[in-house]
Amino acid sequence: DATLALPTAKIAVMGAEAAVNAVYYNKLAAIADPADRQRQTERLRSDYETDIDVLRLAGELVVDDVVEPEELRAELIRRFTVARGKDRAFSRRRHGVTPV
Repeated sequence: DATLALPTAKIAVMGAEAAVNAVYYNKLAAIADPADRQRQTERLRSDYETDIDVLRLAGELVVDDVVEPEELRAELIRRFTVARGKDRAFSRRRHGVTPV
């Protein structure tokens, strides 16, 4: 019911270096000047790091709360206590999914 993250969390499939190499390999390889290629690579990595910033993702409601490590245990206990009392009854379906 909630997504918590530590302040150091990175929400991504891979790190910036691997992601930029995987996605932009051909474009970067096409840049003849090594200095230009390096600048472009660094810019793309920086953009990627910005996109996976946990505070930005929390602001976009991808993460519900960013919890400090020393507060994590208390936060989990609080959230599990709330979840224990949650009504988990579901209404009956009027129309089932017909097999295809």
